[in-house]
Amino acid sequence: MTREWVDGHLDLAYIAMQNGDIRQDPKEDEVRCVSLPALVRGNVGVIAATIFVEKGSDAARHPWGYRDGDDWNGANAAAEMQMAYYESLENEGVVRIVRTPQDLADDSRTRLLILMEGADPIRDADDVMRWHKCGVRMCGLTWALGSRFAGGNQSGGGLTSAGRDVVAAFDSLGILHDASHLSDAAFDDLVSMTNRPIVASHSNARALMGSNQRHIRDDQVREITRRGGVVGLNLYGKFLAVDRAATLSDALDHVQHIAALAQCDDVCALGSDLDGGFSPEAVPLELRGPDQYNALTDALMSRGWSASSCSKFASANWLRVWNAALHSGAKSL
Repeated sequence: MTREWVDGHLDLAYIAMQNGDIRQDPKEDEVRCVSLPALVRGNVGVIAATIFVEKGSDAARHPWGYRDGDDWNGANAAAEMQMAYYESLENEGVVRIVRTPQDLADDSRTRLLILMEGADPIRDADDVMRWHKCGVRMCGLTWALGSRFAGGNQSGGGLTSAGRDVVAAFDSLGILHDASHLSDAAFDDLVSMTNRPIVASHSNARALMGSNQRHIRDDQVREITRRGGVVGLNLYGKFLAVDRAATLSDALDHVQHIAALAQCDDVCALGSDLDGGFSPEAVPLELRGPDQYNALTDALMSRGWSASSCSKFASANWLRVWNAALHSGAKSL
C-alpha cells in the first residue's frame, strides 16, 4: 500500500554539512540514510527539518557548533547558515518551507516545517519574532546538554527565567513546543506554564529503555495526549533496545506502548531522526532509509492495526497538530 508519510524529525541541513549533498543519493564514501530522492521514493511529503546547533569546544570547530551557552553569536551564525541552506533548496524549487496552513497543504513539492532543536540561537524573548519570520514553527528549548533557557536530558535542571519568557513568546506566535530533549524538571516546568499542545518529535518509551531522561515517561505521554500532541518514534537503534541490535519488532513495541497509554490512535507518529549523527548500521535493518517506512505500517497491520490507524501514524497525526499550530499562529499576527 502506498502511503503519504510525514517525518517529524530529520536533521537535513546537519546531514548535508556532514555527509554530502542530500539532493542526490549517497555516494559510496557518504555514510547516511537520507536523501531527497529517497524521501520522494518513500512518498514522504512533509518533514520537520531541523536547525540543529551543538555547543562545546569540539563542536565549535564545525559549521553546526558554537562555544558555550554564552556564545549567542556563534549559535546564531550556525543556525542562520542552516536556515539559509533550506532557503536555497526552496529557491531551487526543490522544497517548500511551511509558514502557513496553505503551504502545508501544497503537495506540489516536498514541504519542510522548520524545527529548531535547541533554542540557543534565539537571543531572548524579543528575538523569537525574527526566527518566526524566518520560518521556525516548532522549537525545543534545548538539546541534550542544556541551554540558557532549559535543562536538557543530560544536564538536568528546569526552565530558567529567560526560558519562561521564551515559552510565552512561542505561545503568542503559535510556535509548537517540542519536549524531546528536555530534562524531566524542564518538562514539568513547561507543562506548568503553558496550556498549549506539546509534542515529543523524536522520543521513545522510557518504560522499555530504563531511566534515561532522553526517553519519555508514561505520565508525559498521557499529558501530551491530553493536550492533543503527538510522540514521534525515533528509529535510532540504541533508543529502541538495550545492549543489543534493535529490530523492527522493537520499534513496534514502542509504538504500541505509547498507543496503549494514550488509549487512542491520535498520538503515535514518526520522528525518525535518521542520520542524527549515526550510520545506517545503527538503525533496524528494515528501516535504514525513508523509502522503507512502509515496513512500519505493514508490520503494524500484521499486529492488528487498522488501515485508518496506520494512516494516522504515517501522516495524519502530525498534519493535524501542525495545521492547528499554523492556524493559531496566523490568528496571532
